[in-house]
Amino acid sequence: MKRIVLALLGMSLVCQSADAQFLKKLFKKKAKTEKKASKKSDAIDDDAQTAMLDIAALTDHSNNRNAFLGIPLGIKGDRFEKLLLEKGFTERKAEMKQTAKAYIYDGDVYGVRATVMLAVSDLTERVYAVDVTDETIYGSEAEVKARFAQVKRELQKVYGLGYVDNQGEAYTIKTQLGTINLHYERGSLTSSYSLGFALDDAKAYQMAYSEMDDKEYEAAPRKIESGLAAPCNHTDLVGLGVRLLQNRTVKGSQTVLRNYDYTLGKATPKVVPATFKMNDYQAIASLTRRKQAIAVISLSATDDQEAVCKDLRTYGFTSDDQKTWRQGKMTAVVTTDKQGRVVLTLR
Repeated sequence: MKRIVLALLGMSLVCQSADAQFLKKLFKKKAKTEKKASKKSDAIDDDAQTAMLDIAALTDHSNNRNAFLGIPLGIKGDRFEKLLLEKGFTERKAEMKQTAKAYIYDGDVYGVRATVMLAVSDLTERVYAVDVTDETIYGSEAEVKARFAQVKRELQKVYGLGYVDNQGEAYTIKTQLGTINLHYERGSLTSSYSLGFALDDAKAYQMAYSEMDDKEYEAAPRKIESGLAAPCNHTDLVGLGVRLLQNRTVKGSQTVLRNYDYTLGKATPKVVPATFKMNDYQAIASLTRRKQAIAVISLSATDDQEAVCKDLRTYGFTSDDQKTWRQGKMTAVVTTDKQGRVVLTLR
């Protein structure tokens, strides 16, 4: 269904494909020799699509798109390719004969040579997502983290603030136009690391989602009104809690909180406090301490309770009542406070 040839590129591109869990299976490997779906008209005018106009300046965002290097997603693949080539990218020629165009390119992205791959709808031929992978293979975690921090700053300049994801190995920005996910990972058989980021356009992804065969492994599209997706109301709260359980000293927990971009408050003999704010999203961490050890972790946030429970299942927790969750020696309790915030308590 998805017009991309990751399977044919294999290990010649990167040491290991990006982790599907935090990439939302956006770029599942699919051979290009399968039968193609018949095309359909969608009445979208490519000339009218714009790249990331100020949300406050418009009342209707039907044509306002998430963008890559100033090129709006949601346009036809061939048009996107033309604009990409004008920026100095070159098309990666397939080594094998294909029944459909691969949409794979090489060029400079934030100062490093990278491979750019487009996800294009079979039915409408519109680009709904872009995947970027550094061609550099990083020899140590310190090297890949330095590049990660650099790209994170560049993405924040363009798309705004996001949140630390996947226990620190990813950074996600969810705007009302689309989602951007920066990630790195270690090769399965080596000590080297790969790095890349993926982005989608919320409206184009919603259209492409209807084509996807196995929706269980796909990220469900956000609700869209007047051309805008629902604001971000969920972060890696469970991942943060698990990391804190794994670092149960005062100094260790403070390091984890800093790595998650939380602002530390003044620690007292009883509590280690911290806060996080991202647009309208807010979270408060309150860690109960016994001398230099952390006994109980409490995370309160303007989060989605169902999404928090789903993440607990992903991290291996089980529950009979959707309130108390257990995994090994870890226990997590999900409740709400008087302000309607989700409260995740771990011990």
